[in-house]
Amino acid sequence: MRKLTSLMLTGAIMMGFGIGISGCSDESSEKATVVTKTPEGTTKQTTEVKTQTSGENPPTPSKAP
Repeated sequence: MRKLTSLMLTGAIMMGFGIGISGCSDESSEKATVVTKTPEGTTKQTTEVKTQTSGENPPTPSKAP
């Protein structure tokens, strides 16, 4: 009985680690790079946008119920 309990507890802990490591984070980001060719050479502009997913910016409500 102790082995069964410890096996189930170990499985639950491993499942928790798997969910935690798999990418459940509070923010996501998007990176965009624009390369422009000019007569003097090329210029590179990088823009990064971060989005909080903790409920600070909830999704817009849908029109259909």
